[in-house]
Amino acid sequence: MIKKLSCLLLLVFSVRMAGAQDITHLYQNWYTYFGTAKINSKWAVPFDVQLRLRDGISDRGQLLMRGGLQYSLNKQNHVLLGYAYVPTYNNTADSWLPEHRIFEQFIHKSKKVDMTHRFRLEQRWVGQPDPAGEHKPVTNWKYGNRTRYFNRTQLAIKHKETTTPFYVALQDEIFLNLWGNQISNLLFDQNRFLVAAGYQFNANLKADIGYMNQLIQVTSGAKTMNHILHLSVFHTFEL
Repeated sequence: MIKKLSCLLLLVFSVRMAGAQDITHLYQNWYTYFGTAKINSKWAVPFDVQLRLRDGISDRGQLLMRGGLQYSLNKQNHVLLGYAYVPTYNNTADSWLPEHRIFEQFIHKSKKVDMTHRFRLEQRWVGQPDPAGEHKPVTNWKYGNRTRYFNRTQLAIKHKETTTPFYVALQDEIFLNLWGNQISNLLFDQNRFLVAAGYQFNANLKADIGYMNQLIQVTSGAKTMNHILHLSVFHTFEL
């Protein structure tokens, strides 16, 4: 298992770094909380809050607040309709630019292994600043459609054939821009790869910390690779 995991990580980093000569490298810290409020066996309210800081913890970055209503078709398949509010600090405009998202998603959880597949479709409205305004208020909006595929695999760590509370998580998500997109005319938007170590406190609470590699491409074609210290808490509870 360790040899297979090492080979997989080496392959991923080799592919991502192959063309990295013209990429700007930056460093961030992400602090995330993922909650799931269960209403009953069929309905739930998943939500998350994420604070993303640039340049360690000294600079402003992004705040993401997202939630939705989820219906479980069965134990393995779930559908959700949600909304997200995402203000992002823009250094050039010296202002926080708001973004509103509506999204639909389908989640499939494998039976044999702890693996999650998530397909998400987003409708995005990103605020644009008025450069002539004293406080650069938002006077215009750009609209874009985007799709995302997410895969997370959690591997339990065993000691003498006994499963321990410790685990390793491997995660990757690709973002692609779609039709009618005023935000970007490029197909590839970004990719996020995460490797993390975690601890399962109980059936409803776990936390992990790890390294995320985020490759972003903007409309001009310029690429940025963010090296991220990523801390996550996952919490499920009954309403």
